[in-house]
Amino acid sequence: MTTLTAQPPSETVAPASPLMLGPRYWLAALAILFVFFTPYQTLVQTVITDDALRLGIEADEYDMTWVTVGYGVGVIFGVFAGLSLSVRIGKRYTLVLAMLVFSAGNVLCGAATGFVTLALARLVEGFGKMLAMAICRVTLYKQFDRALLVAIGFYGVFAYSTRHITPLVNAYLDVYLSWRWMYWAYVPVGLAAAVLVWRFIRPDRPPRPVHLPIDWLAVTAFVAWIVAIEFTFAWYRKWGGWSSNQFVATAALCIALPVVLVVWLGSGLSPVEHLNRILRSRVYVLSLMTRGLMLLHMVAVLSIVGLYCTELRGYPRTLAGWLMVPTTATMAATTFLTTRFHRRSLRHIWLIVGMLGSAACVWWLSSIDNFTAKGRVAAMLACWGTFLGLIPPVFLTDEIEGLDPKDMLYAGALGIVGLVVPILTVPTATGTMVRAWSDRALDVYRLNLREDRPAVGEASSRVADYFRQRGLSGPALQQETSRVLGGFATVESIAHGFRSGLRFLSLMMLGIGLTVAILLARAARGL
Repeated sequence: MTTLTAQPPSETVAPASPLMLGPRYWLAALAILFVFFTPYQTLVQTVITDDALRLGIEADEYDMTWVTVGYGVGVIFGVFAGLSLSVRIGKRYTLVLAMLVFSAGNVLCGAATGFVTLALARLVEGFGKMLAMAICRVTLYKQFDRALLVAIGFYGVFAYSTRHITPLVNAYLDVYLSWRWMYWAYVPVGLAAAVLVWRFIRPDRPPRPVHLPIDWLAVTAFVAWIVAIEFTFAWYRKWGGWSSNQFVATAALCIALPVVLVVWLGSGLSPVEHLNRILRSRVYVLSLMTRGLMLLHMVAVLSIVGLYCTELRGYPRTLAGWLMVPTTATMAATTFLTTRFHRRSLRHIWLIVGMLGSAACVWWLSSIDNFTAKGRVAAMLACWGTFLGLIPPVFLTDEIEGLDPKDMLYAGALGIVGLVVPILTVPTATGTMVRAWSDRALDVYRLNLREDRPAVGEASSRVADYFRQRGLSGPALQQETSRVLGGFATVESIAHGFRSGLRFLSLMMLGIGLTVAILLARAARGL
């Protein structure tokens, strides 16, 4: 297993001088930073600009499911294609090729004229994006081979903490330019990343191409599972979209396909030997679960907050984006400080604190309603980011220490799969669940809007007096009074849906997250 700290010097050997990082390290970090600014940052779009994209191509809300599916297919196949290419032509050439494909995909996305062309363009963009992300972290670690903790901190800050800025950037591009520039703006950055990678990343092309077996049958089954999940949640509320038999068949695939995958991979028939070796490492499996929980938690909270800002409060997109910026600042600060003042004995204590604190902050965030001040929402998100930033250094470090070095490349690809799956599925599932809770609350409110209830009667009389003073009477007065009471019930039910979703996420992070953190702390004792 690899370690992140050097062995203590013997009594007869003088202590080593402090490690000085030369320009080569920082130039390599600059090249990787531009890669972070393209594939990594564009992973998090949130719902703030989703409607701008949909209105731009004049597509139905349910038609956009095909766009998400096309993107998901490109993403998953891109991960394993990047893994296969990297051992044949080297990580450096693979990263350059990935940036070129990603840039071409963004050109096509910006030029799309309908949801079909956008879905195909997103497939190309997602494929190029994952060609890079599958090997980017391993490439960064290899460049900092003598200062691995520096690379971990760099990755934690720029790959995770800065993702909350992307919604703001895209909102400004849409408002002041066009929705097409949400894609075209990343083309020059992607091309610059390709040039910097070519110039500053050390050549690593193998003398002879190496064949890395990929279980494409399992990958295809996994893609089918993600597609089934997406359609099940996205079209769950589509009236007349499909028959009940089709829905049941799709929902059954969501349950059957993972079982088939587990049986296939556990049978020993899969040609991949790395996977069995990786899954035997409890530390790595628990670290992967920690990463998945954090990403699910982060994406779900951002999705709910985005819906709250745009649908309930009607904020401009740019204002909704600014509310998420404090999360970036606090999360980056705690990630940097936790890495800079790294102590092995405190590592998993910080993880437990991060899980408890983020769960508590989301429960606090669930108190929002249609009168909550913008500054208070931003303060809640900033506090949430403070605790969330404690988590990445822990699982990133444990993943390295719990793995055999020869499994790092394949494990990195699995980690990226665990990263993108929540980003693909959680926003859709979260939106569906919030709307379902809102519908249920609306039914309750409507049932309670009866004249025989004193509170309803008093509210109705006050609203009627308001309109009566403005000259309304008769049927018009009754109509306006009913409209106001019905509108209040609708708004309150939507707010109730947001609160229910946030409380569910808080309890999930508290229960599952705390359990995984304790198990990881126990498993990592022997490292």
